[in-house]
Amino acid sequence: MSATVGKTSTDIELRARCQQWQKLARLLTQAADEQDWDQLRKLDMAMRQRLEQAGRAEEPSEQHARRVLAEAHRQALFQVVTARDELANRMQKLRQDKEGLSAYELTKLSGD
Repeated sequence: MSATVGKTSTDIELRARCQQWQKLARLLTQAADEQDWDQLRKLDMAMRQRLEQAGRAEEPSEQHARRVLAEAHRQALFQVVTARDELANRMQKLRQDKEGLSAYELTKLSGD
């Protein structure tokens, strides 16, 4: 009778991969929440590289961890797009305000 004692190297590697995906998901979420766009860019590149190296996930636990990572990535992307759009709107308003102020100054000068 032989019993397997402890975890096999495959179990340990699987757990490590799942923890890697979970950690990346947390870091992506944190960087997006803090609007640390440079860190988010670095994490995105690291995530893509690791996913390419890892290949397809066969185990359900790893597939789940990757789905959690994908959702964190989607949410971070949404936050980036939202921040970009807000910035574009603010810049447009500043341009309009500047044009309006310039026009006002011109009319004020011509009326003096």
